[in-house]
Order: sequence, then structure tokens, then C-alpha cells
Amino acid sequence: MKVFFIKALLLCFFTFSNVGGDIIEEISSSFQSGNTKEISEHFASTINLSILNDSNVYSKVQAEIILNSFLNAHEPRSAKIIHRLNNSTSYKHAVIELATNKGNFRVSYSLRVDSNKAQIVELRIEKAVD
Repeated sequence: MKVFFIKALLLCFFTFSNVGGDIIEEISSSFQSGNTKEISEHFASTINLSILNDSNVYSKVQAEIILNSFLNAHEPRSAKIIHRLNNSTSYKHAVIELATNKGNFRVSYSLRVDSNKAQIVELRIEKAVD
């Protein structure tokens, strides 16, 4: 009985500890809705942005404009997290599969965590390999 109680307690703890605090899920949802404003709120002051064959380091504002242009041209239909790395307190990484009206894309982003604030420092969007 004690083992069952401890397992149930741990399950509740891990379930509720992720509620409202999963930055990877939040960003993925913003991609699904095509909400560039919400995504860019997580950008660092400069970001390494690579969309298809165009790659450069941009300011937060420039990156938001470029990402907005991409998402307007490729209307999102769904986003699914296919890989996540979030066991470090200072670094997180995720890969999502983004389905759009013009095909599927692989979106990967890296976050640096400083003072309990996660910021996207790298964002890559490339055509998904079928």
C-alpha cells in the first residue's frame, strides 16, 4: 500500500510541476497558431535565425519581421514536438514538425536560461524530409 501511495504522490508531483511552466510547449503552440508576437517575446536581443537557405544573426525586431513574413507565406496547420532536451537548468532545445498550407517544415530552437528566464538564441526552419 505504501508503494502505491508513493507512486501516486510522485505522479501527481511530476504532472503538476509542468503545468504552466513548459516553455517548449508554449512556443510550439505559438507556432501552431502562427503567433509571431508570442514567439518573439522569447527571443534574445540577438538571435541566430536560419529560414530555409537564409541564415544570419539578427536583432530581436528584425528576426520577428522575418519570421512573420515566413509564417504569413506558410500558414500553419499544426505543430508537433518530435524532440526535446530540457534536463539542463541553463539550456533547452526542441524540434517540432510544423505542417503548413505549403508543406511540412522542421523547426528547431535553442533556449538559453538566465535568471529563470528562457530566451531563444537560435531558430532554424528547414523543409521536412519526407
